[in-house]
Amino acid sequence: MSCSFKNKGLLKQAFTHSSCKQGLSVLDCETYERLEFLGDSVVNLLTAEFLFLKYGKENEGMLSKKKSAIVSGAVLARVAKHLKLHSHLIAAKELDKKNPALLADVFEALMGAVYLDMGLEKCREILSKFLFSRENEILKSEIFQNPKALLNEKTQELGFGAPVYEILEEWGEIHKRKFKMAVSISGRCFGQGIGLSKKEAEQGAAKEALKRFFKKNG
Repeated sequence: MSCSFKNKGLLKQAFTHSSCKQGLSVLDCETYERLEFLGDSVVNLLTAEFLFLKYGKENEGMLSKKKSAIVSGAVLARVAKHLKLHSHLIAAKELDKKNPALLADVFEALMGAVYLDMGLEKCREILSKFLFSRENEILKSEIFQNPKALLNEKTQELGFGAPVYEILEEWGEIHKRKFKMAVSISGRCFGQGIGLSKKEAEQGAAKEALKRFFKKNG
């Protein structure tokens, strides 16, 4: 990825993890959290724009489903790994720099830095080349087709056990029932979803949980 920053401090901040703050003042070690906050919104906005313009006849529900898959932590982590962002990360030695959640955060922080230094068009160029170009691959993957299975796999892989689903609400006529489900990991709710069946609502909850859980455990 070719980027020439005018403000080198922003670039350094985007790659600085909070673990480096041990023994240093905040001024000596600005970390990426604020840039990640901004970058998350930039990535979501441009992904929504990309899908809105490409799929002129699709409804809001399908556009949201596709956006959730494209901006998921697992996908952003793959892009970050492809770009070898971990090799630039400034962090404590004991930190696993290839942790998927961490990589997703760093990618978002970098997008926040690019936005501030070079503007939205440069962000659009980068995302088009490295993220949107993978759309077909992403939409054929388990992340899009079965987020519930992916969430189960990842949480158990990290030692948190299987996610727990519960029904929060149901309403409507018998043949048009809607269900609202929540999914919890280690006793904490990470996602909610609504669907015409419990299964559909669980999948929606799992999609939301994938990003929120990985951001929390970065």
